[in-house]
Amino acid sequence: MEWPRLGRVSYLNCLPLFYALETGQVKVPAKIIADHPAVLNKAFRQGELEVTAVSSLAYGQFAEEALVLPGLSISCYGKVGSVVLVSRVPAKELGGRPLSLTPYSATSVVLLRILLQRLYRVAPALFIRPAGSPPDWGQPEALLAIGDEALQIVRAGRYSFVYDLGEEWRQLTGKPMVFALWVARKDFAAAHPEKLAGIWRSLQKAKAWGKRHPGTLAAVGAQMLRVEPEFIEDYFTLLNYDLDWPHLEGLLTFYRLAHAEGLLLHPVALEIWGGEDEGNYRLQSA
Repeated sequence: MEWPRLGRVSYLNCLPLFYALETGQVKVPAKIIADHPAVLNKAFRQGELEVTAVSSLAYGQFAEEALVLPGLSISCYGKVGSVVLVSRVPAKELGGRPLSLTPYSATSVVLLRILLQRLYRVAPALFIRPAGSPPDWGQPEALLAIGDEALQIVRAGRYSFVYDLGEEWRQLTGKPMVFALWVARKDFAAAHPEKLAGIWRSLQKAKAWGKRHPGTLAAVGAQMLRVEPEFIEDYFTLLNYDLDWPHLEGLLTFYRLAHAEGLLLHPVALEIWGGEDEGNYRLQSA
């Protein structure tokens, strides 16, 4: 086959994992394709990507088609910085008020809906703003923003109340929040285990490179968002790219609560790739 295709979320939060690959510091035996999470999710399901970052909710919707790659995620334990609810009134006063949802991340929308029901105990009038529209489209009382857009909104300081959903999740559950996973198509893993292993090793090396070069990543990120490097370096310290047992517990809790609230149609099992010569293993949400 030609080069396998590797999906890369086109947000700043993927820079620590992909900068080394995209600049040749670490070689990867794949063609990198960058786009919004929803676009990557769809491309993966249609067989247009062999390996990709996918949102946690998306994996929950098509888990039977994919294998989770171990040791890789976009996650946080507490504040995340780039997934926020901003509001003109306190969250507990949002009942019946218009709340605008991002069109780019179903995981963040489901996370917010869990928090609205279980932490804030309110039912706002939710609507999804059109793709490409400004964050305050429709003049909502509050809005959910993610990624680079969220960083810029928080930095602008135009809203009186800012709720970091990573921190709010920790308050509700005491666990890390996993926003995205790296997955491989099962047919690709079965047919080309050595190629998958090569991609996985490159991703691990790139993650390690990023940890060793925080200043470089901060400078590049600052140029992308036109802010000072210190702002980006502080942001990157909030993010985690591992997938250890606490992350898996947090992820399974997310699936359990999403299913309990009717936001996922069925319980989710994590099927984790065991490597070239090892069997895969499964973890089931209760």
